[in-house]
Amino acid sequence: MGNIVLLDELTINQIAAGEVIERPASVIKEMVENSIDAGATNITVEIKNGGISFIKITDNGKGIAQDDLEIAFERHATSKIRSAQDLNTVTSMGFRGEALASIAAISNVELISKTQEQETGYKIVVEAGNVLEKEIAAASVGTTITVKNLFFNTPVRYKFLKKDYTESGYIEDVITRIALVYPHVAIKLINTGKTIIQTNGSGDIKAVIYSIYGKNVAEACMPVSYTYEDIQIDGIVGKAEIARSNRTNQIFFVNKRYIKDKTLSSATEQAYKGMIPLGKFGFVILNITMDPAKVDVNVHPAKLEVRFQEESKIFQSIFHAIKDTLLKNGDNQGLFGLRKPDEKEIEEYTEQESQIKVNIQEPKEKKSFIDKLIELKDVENRLYDSGNIEEQESKQEIQQETQQETELTQLKEQQPELSKTEEQQIEEKIEKPEDSEKQEKTAEESETELETNFNEMYEKLFGKSIKPKKEEVEEKPKENEITDILKDNISVFEGIEEYQKQPYKIIGIAFNTYIIIEMNQEMYIIDQHAAHERILYEKVKENYYSNTEKDSQMLLLPDVITVTHKEMDIAKENWQMFKQAGFELEEFGENTIKLTGVPTICFELDTKELFLETLDQINTIARTAKQEKEEKFIATVACKAAVKANMDLTTEEIESLIDKLLELPNPFSCPHGRPTAIKMSKYDIEKKFARK
Repeated sequence: MGNIVLLDELTINQIAAGEVIERPASVIKEMVENSIDAGATNITVEIKNGGISFIKITDNGKGIAQDDLEIAFERHATSKIRSAQDLNTVTSMGFRGEALASIAAISNVELISKTQEQETGYKIVVEAGNVLEKEIAAASVGTTITVKNLFFNTPVRYKFLKKDYTESGYIEDVITRIALVYPHVAIKLINTGKTIIQTNGSGDIKAVIYSIYGKNVAEACMPVSYTYEDIQIDGIVGKAEIARSNRTNQIFFVNKRYIKDKTLSSATEQAYKGMIPLGKFGFVILNITMDPAKVDVNVHPAKLEVRFQEESKIFQSIFHAIKDTLLKNGDNQGLFGLRKPDEKEIEEYTEQESQIKVNIQEPKEKKSFIDKLIELKDVENRLYDSGNIEEQESKQEIQQETQQETELTQLKEQQPELSKTEEQQIEEKIEKPEDSEKQEKTAEESETELETNFNEMYEKLFGKSIKPKKEEVEEKPKENEITDILKDNISVFEGIEEYQKQPYKIIGIAFNTYIIIEMNQEMYIIDQHAAHERILYEKVKENYYSNTEKDSQMLLLPDVITVTHKEMDIAKENWQMFKQAGFELEEFGENTIKLTGVPTICFELDTKELFLETLDQINTIARTAKQEKEEKFIATVACKAAVKANMDLTTEEIESLIDKLLELPNPFSCPHGRPTAIKMSKYDIEKKFARK
């Protein structure tokens, strides 16, 4: 008997749920998108325990007809497409028909719906894919769906859910994205009786941003409306002052569908280049409206990824939409200082940027002028020798060779005339057959010959040979004793105990970033930021784990910081960690934190930015072990307080930095794992200058 069997419907749906329904946020995303597809203008989402035990979504859409209620829970049942051809032009949020079936397979679902044509509403109850009830129920036009006990019959998936506040954060992210791209829909999120997000459905995206991110962010946003050929870009772009240290606030939609795409992120990064500091990411929320036939939305189970038919055009549309908005609104300190550029400057800059082209293929190998001349000379000869080109070549080849001939002429005009000897060498190189018996000299032979000639010339000029006598030659160190700076970026100072007793000599600073010192016949190149970061890391760490009074400095004027609900939850969860490091803070309203004190080493910094960036870093590791979270927290504080690259240091500051570094028990790398210094021995340097 064979081993292959057909799976039952429940198992099939649970497998589908594994792809589509990862967590409570996935359920809410699918259901709210269905509400929007149904024409809803008012949607309320209620959750408890991070959506694990209770989710309720109510909308005022067109509802589901009585006859469709039961079939709506069947797999691949949908009202949004009819055939495979419809996939090429699909614009609705959902279309696969898997959401309801998948959700019902792993939870208890109650759905009440009423259409405009029906006199009464109808209710259906489904548990683990089985219909338990179907009856008349009082309802207004629209749909209400309640999901309880998510993953009750799939314990493995349930076991991998996070804490309630973490799952609530994912839900908040989903609702935020939907509210931003549908500002004309009034959306409310209620978590355990408390309203977290509420938009008014006025259609103004700035009003949505105000309700979610606060007044400061809303005032620093500029509207975008840009057309690039057949592509329309709408949304907002943030000024430099609200740029953050991660891409959390870079949100992209294609035909109002939230997606993640590297092309869009790269275009945004290029557009902000020169406008914001390195390591910062601009605040961007953009929707791309384009021909649905030119984008494939059916490549990811959760529809988070798409494929663009013309990636280059998409890149340029995003780039120019952002860049033009920044220029026209005067947010261009990196280009024109603090003044607003005049129209001529904007026009010239825009013209330069319009030349940007995106080449998705690998870059071709660069050729030298002489190689290109040889190649084009060969083309010239073939063109000259061919009697009747039209009969021998295709039109495409003729066009290509004619273009190359023109390029040859231009190169000749640009370059100085070649001597007859040089022209003859080129001709010989072209005509030389590949199977010629005459072999060219190897690189090693050429180097040997060059060295011999140089030695002879040196001896004639100075009367003695450049080569030392055998007894004068130092014994060559073993290979494993040499530290090659190009191969091994060894972090600072092997044998640290010995070097602590050795004096050092400061040679100078390269590129306002790298301190060069000489010590014990070796040269060290020290990254001033990485070195200072390691010093401060040890200082903050000692203060953090100290049981005595914390090293903290009170602020003359406290910082009042507005955060999102999710950030507020993260701050509350890690309140004690901030206090242990020397931060003094307190709640100052629903989504506001008052910062009254910071660690002393951070006193002269932008304390508001320091707090927000530290919060961002905690957010990326919110679900890891306590010790790892503390290490990351301390490293972030040290990094922000350390001197930066390109920062001028006095001789006294350099000496203080090196002295403190040499005192550390572990100065080998910065807290992020980068080396603090690399070294070259005297032998390494002499070898590179052919002295050894």
